[in-house]
Amino acid sequence: MKFTKRILAVGIVGAMLVTAGCSSKGEVNESKGENSAQTQSIVFAAGGDAINFNPLYANDRVSITVMNSMFNPLYFIDDNGEKVFYLADSIEASDDFLTYTVKLKKDLKWHDGKPLTADDIIFTMDSILDKNQNSLNTDSFIIDGKPVVIKKKDDTTIEFILPEVSSAMESAIGKIRPIAKHIYEGEKDLSKSEKNANPIGNGAYKFKEYKSGELITLEKFDEYYGKKANIDTVNYRIIADSNSANVALQNGEVNAKYVTPDEVENVKSKDNVDIITYDEGMVDNIIFFQQKNDNLKKKEVRQAIAYALNKEELIKASYKSDEFADKAHSLFAPNVMGYSDDVEKYEQNKDKAKELLKNAGIKDLKLTIAFGTHKSQLETTALVVQSNLKEIGIDVELKPMEKSAYFAKLNNPSSIDFDLGLNGYVMGNEPNDYAPLFISGNMSNYGGYENKSLDDKFTAALKETDKTKRDEIYKGIQQTLADDMVLYPIAYSKSIVALDKKYDGAKEATPAPIYMFRDVNELKLK
Repeated sequence: MKFTKRILAVGIVGAMLVTAGCSSKGEVNESKGENSAQTQSIVFAAGGDAINFNPLYANDRVSITVMNSMFNPLYFIDDNGEKVFYLADSIEASDDFLTYTVKLKKDLKWHDGKPLTADDIIFTMDSILDKNQNSLNTDSFIIDGKPVVIKKKDDTTIEFILPEVSSAMESAIGKIRPIAKHIYEGEKDLSKSEKNANPIGNGAYKFKEYKSGELITLEKFDEYYGKKANIDTVNYRIIADSNSANVALQNGEVNAKYVTPDEVENVKSKDNVDIITYDEGMVDNIIFFQQKNDNLKKKEVRQAIAYALNKEELIKASYKSDEFADKAHSLFAPNVMGYSDDVEKYEQNKDKAKELLKNAGIKDLKLTIAFGTHKSQLETTALVVQSNLKEIGIDVELKPMEKSAYFAKLNNPSSIDFDLGLNGYVMGNEPNDYAPLFISGNMSNYGGYENKSLDDKFTAALKETDKTKRDEIYKGIQQTLADDMVLYPIAYSKSIVALDKKYDGAKEATPAPIYMFRDVNELKLK
């Protein structure tokens, strides 16, 4: 069974911010109300350029955020398991769970005015399944080496026929964001197509222009099938330096921004913003690089480190309070279907930690912990780890690294020259999406953990259609991950957004992982 790589590590979770409609000279337009003669606009600032707007390849926060406003999914499954339909009107599974029938909404249109039909869904799926196209989503539609078959029933009806049962298929189908057949047909390499630079989407906003290193501009799509956007123009200003972005927030040039816990009080002191805090499904953790250090291959050593760490101290130092982070025990986030907190908690016990090290025959252990310098709290976390481990006789050296260099190491295991690493991931609410983090040999299994029995459990869960039985399998998986101390879960950290009080509609726009807001078209000026 193959498991797709769907991982957003902290390295690509870059800063995004929002500012009220600015003119080309950067002056703020104070226009309000739907009948204003002035164009209303909003500006999201990104920490870097977008890499690829094509939804089959967007895999960094900037690209995904911009793409989300231009390309809608078929539907979205929320944390309660309820479907929120976008392009699709319905989905039905056959009694044997081998056929899923999707019905599209009527009169859907691409941004160039052409109709969006079942032919576009078929073309998109053919592209995803074409191994030569290297889509990020290919493995989601391959079951035991066999592809899902897609059939058109009529212009608005598509069948997905599975070779075997997959309990994650309904989630995978919902995430499909179609690309236009009449635009991309005949392109040999979709990922490098020039068409990606001028994308034709189907969402509430359409592409207008992109000035590399400066600005990405979208404008309202008047023929959108859903609720029309309240704001006419969306700009994404590229601001690489986070300090400059903070200054912009403080002097009023920026109206909304992701902030870190240690920035909250300063931001609130201006009394011009509301603080929005929400769960992103982030799991902050410590990686044990077993392929680098043979001592870390011993479960007892990893457990000893876990028992030596003071989770309360880590959270207080790194996140200031539990208002911005909850203690993590499971390596699944609480928003995941099948989440269980019934796992070993590893409350600090220094005597037990020392005993485990002694039983493992470990003395005078020296470790290096690496982390990115893009967040000051990561160094704070590393310092607490260093202090806690010193108390059980483990010396820890800190290795701060530039963000891109650090994550380049993670993605190239042979180049790793440190023993521990600070990381975080957002995997969504489908438990199967966590499999790549732990499956033997997977490229997202950064620590090199191997457990054939656990691999088999993930496969069994994927084939189980009874929810109660499936949840029980995932509960067992979480218990195994905790018992083996595959990664040390620090906290379920929360996203914090400072939004200018002149803006409204944040609740309706739905704060969401990665995008900041799932439905930007709901935002409006008061």
